[in-house]
Amino acid sequence: MKRNPRLILLVAFAIAPFSQAQGLGFSPMMLFVGRGALESRAEPERVDRAGFHKSAGFVISTFDRKVIDEFGEAWMRVGNGTSSYESVVLILRMADGGYGARLLGWTNQHRAFTFGWHPATVAIVHTHPNNADPRPQGDDLNIADKYGVPIFTIGRHGMFVYDPATKTTTKVKDGLDWLDPSKWPEKFVAKH
Repeated sequence: MKRNPRLILLVAFAIAPFSQAQGLGFSPMMLFVGRGALESRAEPERVDRAGFHKSAGFVISTFDRKVIDEFGEAWMRVGNGTSSYESVVLILRMADGGYGARLLGWTNQHRAFTFGWHPATVAIVHTHPNNADPRPQGDDLNIADKYGVPIFTIGRHGMFVYDPATKTTTKVKDGLDWLDPSKWPEKFVAKH
């Protein structure tokens, strides 16, 4: 079995309350996301980064009820944004051609989340505490640009996305609408 190189990412946020989020960065600690960590019947596939340029709009079009449920689980794990812990959901391209969301395990890190890069990742979604800037910024943008994947933030102020293809940050949903499947177009949530 061929081993894939794994990159270390850290979702890190400002330490002081009411300060702005610092974003993703690197750390010597890792939580690897391997085949055993995925609960889908379909295995994730490696995404060729050289030929992969999926926009945030495309990634949003892959969201279905299961993906939205993973967002809800991530939000519950962090006390609905009241704790200083973070949750990460990876959007993965599956070998069957579909897309799936994988909520990563718990790291118990203060305002941070460390995990190993999965080669099937097409987007990163992570929570922001209620007292932090709700938009992706800082290292969030650097990681999105480096790996060519949109990065989403979810919190009580809404869902935001930074799209490295356009170098813009946009608000996807207001407030907690990203938690409600009825607030998404039917064509998105009816799949699967």
